[in-house]
Amino acid sequence: MQTGTVVSYSVEKGWGFIRPDNCDGVDLFVHISDLCDCTGADLVPGTRVSFDRRFNKRRSKYRAAEVRLIN
Repeated sequence: MQTGTVVSYSVEKGWGFIRPDNCDGVDLFVHISDLCDCTGADLVPGTRVSFDRRFNKRRSKYRAAEVRLIN
């Protein structure tokens, strides 16, 4: 599991972006379907999360999956 910080999240749209702590300069897309033990309303900018990084074949990019809040 990796960790990062929520950069933005739109509850209305059901998606947003997470900035991984490894600072490779690429924010990861996160979709509401990838949230575990939290809701979209929990993902406000600055929230710390843990997640798995998965490759999205359709978009040819990595995304955040199994996103959980860090307490």
